[in-house]
Amino acid sequence: MIKWIRSIFFKSPTLTGLFVFLLSFGAGLYLTLKEYELKLIEEKEDIENVAELLEDRIDKIISSANSAVNILAYLVRTDRLDQNFREVGRSIIDNIDIIDQIQVLDSGKIVATYPLVGNEMVIGFDILKDPNRRDEAILAIEQRELYFAGPFDLKQGGKGIVGRLPLYRNGVFDGFTAIIIDWYKFQDEVLFGYLPSSEYAIDILKTDPIKKDVYSLLETDFSKSDGPTKELHIPSGNWIIKVQLINSNAFISIIPNTLFRFISSILLGFLIFKLAEQPYKLIKQVEETTKELLLSNQRFELATKATSEIIWDWDMEKDYTFRSNNFEKLLGYNQEESLLNDKFWKSIIHPDDLNEVEHNLKNALEGSSEKWSQEFRVKKSDGKYLFIIDKGLIIRNKKGKAIRMIGSTQDITARKIAETELADQRQRLSNVIEGTGAGTWEWNVQTGETVYNETWANIIGYTLEELAPLSIQTWIDYTHPVDLEQSNQELEKCFKGETASYEAECRMKHKDGRWIWVLDRGKIFSWTKDGKPLMMFGTHVDITDKKLREEEIKRTNLQLQSANEELKSFASVASHDMKEPLRMISSFLQLLEKKYENVLDEKGIQYIRFAVDGSKRLSQLIDDMMEYAQIGFDPSKLSKVDLNSVVGEVIQLKQKVIEEHNALLEVGSLPDILGIRSPIKSVFINLISNALKYQKKNVQPVVKIYSTKEGSDYRITVEDNGIGIDKEYYQKIFNIFKRLHTKDEFPGTGIGLAICKKVISQHGGKIWLDSEPGKGSKFHLLLRAYDDQTY
Repeated sequence: MIKWIRSIFFKSPTLTGLFVFLLSFGAGLYLTLKEYELKLIEEKEDIENVAELLEDRIDKIISSANSAVNILAYLVRTDRLDQNFREVGRSIIDNIDIIDQIQVLDSGKIVATYPLVGNEMVIGFDILKDPNRRDEAILAIEQRELYFAGPFDLKQGGKGIVGRLPLYRNGVFDGFTAIIIDWYKFQDEVLFGYLPSSEYAIDILKTDPIKKDVYSLLETDFSKSDGPTKELHIPSGNWIIKVQLINSNAFISIIPNTLFRFISSILLGFLIFKLAEQPYKLIKQVEETTKELLLSNQRFELATKATSEIIWDWDMEKDYTFRSNNFEKLLGYNQEESLLNDKFWKSIIHPDDLNEVEHNLKNALEGSSEKWSQEFRVKKSDGKYLFIIDKGLIIRNKKGKAIRMIGSTQDITARKIAETELADQRQRLSNVIEGTGAGTWEWNVQTGETVYNETWANIIGYTLEELAPLSIQTWIDYTHPVDLEQSNQELEKCFKGETASYEAECRMKHKDGRWIWVLDRGKIFSWTKDGKPLMMFGTHVDITDKKLREEEIKRTNLQLQSANEELKSFASVASHDMKEPLRMISSFLQLLEKKYENVLDEKGIQYIRFAVDGSKRLSQLIDDMMEYAQIGFDPSKLSKVDLNSVVGEVIQLKQKVIEEHNALLEVGSLPDILGIRSPIKSVFINLISNALKYQKKNVQPVVKIYSTKEGSDYRITVEDNGIGIDKEYYQKIFNIFKRLHTKDEFPGTGIGLAICKKVISQHGGKIWLDSEPGKGSKFHLLLRAYDDQTY
């Protein structure tokens, strides 16, 4: 059997490689399927963890509320309500942040509330006679335990949920003790860190106690979510926590590994095909590859569930501490281990924090404080440390001695880590700002309070201490009045939402008395509820040197403009003075030829004609020089130039020449560019004239004009099938008076392309050519597109 297998292995390497490929890819597909199933499980457990965390937060609130209403119930049952209600009410609300009001009801009528100020209107209100309150109040009576009604609009204003604990005397319903929690505070406490969220869709549902209808309290849209869902029921308020993953990435996550395994299987099969004659080495390679695939796809452990706070009660007289079940869940110790009370607790406090904790606790107990709070580290049963915050309410006897403390322990490790990261980020941002030399400001638009960094003050020559007290008025006092008005206009646009950010260049008074220029930039990052700007952040950058350079450029441009005007004037006068004697010479020579035609021989008449032709060419040269010299550029005259219209006018102007040469002109759709129409027209006159002039004999001239978009510019190309130009003359032909041919071959003065280059350069563009002798030329113009400008 082994020999047979070895025989197949050696004789059929192709089949061996294919078999290994199928085997490897099949194993890879199996692993991929398992990965997909694990990913679905992870997503499901992630949703369950989030839902359970929210459940724990609600349970913590319910637990706090339960403690409060039971304290009130105890006072009612022991007939000590009148003596201690206000004191206990203040203590409860001061120490349990989530609770806003407490109430005591006689049957269904509210007889006491704390705080009373602002809530007087609820005294005497009978909830059992109110159809909007009655059903859930009766439900609390039937359940004989704390039940949360709402949320609903409160008579004293606002929206809240009401936790009511029914009271009984001798088995007969006697009334309620109740707490009120602001609905929006409840949302913030429960949903902190999860709303808004791009990862989870979260809602709290409410089951109507009578109709049994379920309705949304947060109105979350689940229609676009496709991930797993988890719902948890909170009986104390007939609430349902619903959490759904918005986007499931289980399938997408396995695609890279699937592609990798497919490619790996192909490579593995090919490798085995090549190594078919080395069976032992091949077996080892297969085993190693399989092992690597298995090792690379091991899954990480499931995350532990989030825990809620520990509720504890320390009776100092009995030397006994009660801790809730979450103690074991959070720290890993069982209740038996904690029976040593404070000695046990001291043993798990981090050594670096122990002295401070003992000192602060001792001061709180020996003093008159009613509350104690401390952040420190404690060791879990596994030896790891957690950051916690311990909060307690100190109960004292008549002599002021602490006899009892009731409180809670909360895991704040995540917050501490976040605080450390935030501090690091702020330091990095500070380093970036310091490196750029920018001053920064933070402005409360509604109050005028403004915070500046030291660089802001240094820019105008001061320290922050010298400028104190600091406010937005500081900036106003040191800004030039003219620039302040413009700045306010830009700010108003930003406040109205017309611009996404604010930017203005302003002059500010330096300590040495001079005015400096700053670039002021800012953005609004928060708004009030009624849509007004609240907090705005920005920077100041010193741009004095830049402004000075701009002014210098303006002065230089004015000087150049003046020199150009003088040059144009000189050229005009010189042209007139030079052409006048030329016209006289030409006229007298023509008269001489006419009068003495019969006397002069053919040679003499030829000399006269040479002289007349020379004077005409010199006159044309003077005209071309005059045109070149008078080419000016005024940026204020820049406007939209329709090149289709311009080229159409040039073709009409050259129609006679086109017909004489029997030329074919092909003009594509041309764009609108930013320029001055007249000089742009002269460019196309010269280029089209040259395309018609410099042609091969007995060949129909073909001229093509078309364009292409290049970023914010257009490239316009004038292409011909003429005689072409050698590469060594590409630059020389744009020089004034540069000709490559004699006047007998092709007439002209050699100034046309120089005019083209000057016009295009003045427009901030570029002109160049591609050509091959005997095949034609392409002249390219790069000009700014009009549609990228704002006027």
